[in-house]
Amino acid sequence: MRSGEEFADRYVLREVIGAGRGGEVWLAHDTVVGQDVALKPERTDGESDTALRRLLGEPRTMAKFREHPHVVTLFDVLTVAQDEPGSRTYWFVMEYVPGGGLDRQPTVSPERAARIGAELADALAALHEAGVVHCDVKPANIGLTRHGAAKLLDFGAAYRVGGSETITVNGPYSFTPDYAAPELARGNVPRPASDVFCLATTLYALVTGAPPRGGGSDDDTPAGTGKDGDEAERLRYWKAEQGVVELDAAAVGPLYPVLTSMLRRDPRQRPDAAEVGRLLADIAGSEPKPSRDSATTSPAPARRRWRRPVIAAALGVSALLALGLVVLPDDGNGAGGKGASGPSRSRQGEGTSVGASHALVGDPHTADVCDLADPAALDQFGEGEVDVDYGNFDRCDMLVSVDDKTRIDVKIGILSGSPPEGSKPSRTVGRIGIQEEESESDECKLLLTSDDGTGGKLAGIRVKMGKGSVTGGTLALCTVANKAATSAAEVLDRGPLPRRSPAYPRTSLAWANACELLDAKALAAVPGLKVDVPERGVANWSCEWHSDIDDLDAEVAFFRDQPKSAADGTARTLSGYRTVLEPDDDGDSCSAFVEYRRYSGQNAETAAEMVRLDVGGQRPADKLCQMAQKLAASAAAALRAR
Repeated sequence: MRSGEEFADRYVLREVIGAGRGGEVWLAHDTVVGQDVALKPERTDGESDTALRRLLGEPRTMAKFREHPHVVTLFDVLTVAQDEPGSRTYWFVMEYVPGGGLDRQPTVSPERAARIGAELADALAALHEAGVVHCDVKPANIGLTRHGAAKLLDFGAAYRVGGSETITVNGPYSFTPDYAAPELARGNVPRPASDVFCLATTLYALVTGAPPRGGGSDDDTPAGTGKDGDEAERLRYWKAEQGVVELDAAAVGPLYPVLTSMLRRDPRQRPDAAEVGRLLADIAGSEPKPSRDSATTSPAPARRRWRRPVIAAALGVSALLALGLVVLPDDGNGAGGKGASGPSRSRQGEGTSVGASHALVGDPHTADVCDLADPAALDQFGEGEVDVDYGNFDRCDMLVSVDDKTRIDVKIGILSGSPPEGSKPSRTVGRIGIQEEESESDECKLLLTSDDGTGGKLAGIRVKMGKGSVTGGTLALCTVANKAATSAAEVLDRGPLPRRSPAYPRTSLAWANACELLDAKALAAVPGLKVDVPERGVANWSCEWHSDIDDLDAEVAFFRDQPKSAADGTARTLSGYRTVLEPDDDGDSCSAFVEYRRYSGQNAETAAEMVRLDVGGQRPADKLCQMAQKLAASAAAALRAR
């Protein structure tokens, strides 16, 4: 074939623009419709069903997305017989994307990469909905039209989710080590989340010029080959299999939180393609999301409904942010000492300091934890509000309304202790480090630490999906965590937290010691508890004990919320205190809430301080509730005696 020749009585060949597995890819002019096209050959040496099915898998997949604006269009497939018996060449007549793949283009800004990524994520979401995984997203397989729109190219490695065959012609499936998700490199079945990982490595390369595990080769490599090459090649495969990535946060700027969530080693923890598209569109400066509009134009529901429905709603999301802010002095009674008797101790908090980490918070009884909660930091997700009347005294919540069914609950709490030995932050905000913690499949955890040499925790962030939520409708959990962590780190880097104003009243449980409410005799209600080794919370606002019998455990902690209703469980009176028993929906725990006092909370709503007693383990739910009630009776009697 030569330039100027006419092919198939219709296409005038112009120049070779690339090479595929079947031979040279030509730029040609379609004389019938008057447009340029790309002609890509694929050859088969036989007529076996398997060979043909694999060869034709790519055009058949592309045909499904003919109308998608960010998938290269397949116009036709031409068949040309060869001289050898049974040998044929199939020519794919495809949309011509000028300039070839983005591997040949200069680097782009993070915002431009976000725009490209949002368009590609839209294409991937359409593929995944149709049960197709691309498997080889990389700069070489992305083109730009003359108007700058991104196009996803080359479906030769695509995989049908749930099917018994792949579309690729050269083995089980192909991948490019420098860009591949770890599950692809290890030979596991491709999944939609694999494309999300590959898209993240691709966007990083578009901004920095190299993928986040080094290298930069765009050579396709069949799974399971290449490991007998030189040391550099083996290192490429090892990094791919282990999911190694090294992100330069400064280089990618606003992309960093999204890329971090997309590059999580566990594919179950990555956001789906649709959510990635929305997050990248925000960074690129797109119009506000419809969900945001609905959140700001409709009245927010009553605050009570921000609690339980966030767990039960079909699209609900609960984001939990737990900030460990200080290494508190250990006086033999656990973090924070034995507990103060009243506000007089709080006035000494500003002068109390054990190392720089402790100075950042001071006395936890007086620290204003809500100073770390900035709804504006989560503005892109919806309308936010700080809720100061929920949970223990070591925390403050941000409630973000995404739409009328979806809420984010970001929980910020003081912790004590040190980060995992040998752990290092992945990025820093001034003198505050941010690092990942091991997470469950439905959550994302980050830890903030100080570089002041004390080795103390500063903040731990946990973002968790609510029960009943669906992955396609959830926010990128690690993106929420990173936004909240960055905001909190900026506050901590500026210096000590301010004191609460006004301080907790003398009658508040904030000045009590939860660990003193249950003695060894009371704890005997739960078999086998190791009563001499409790796990104490900050300022002794909580205590937990464990047993070797049936995995039983018990916890006593202070708790704030709107008063419990009999509709929440079973109500009764213990030592004059109204108490509500609530078995867990899963049947593996039971909680008792002893209402200590009511007060006028935020927005003049009635709130209550309670003692919460939890018993869990491998016993029937009714037995767990019996134990919880016994503990509640002992705690109520101790409260009455104060």
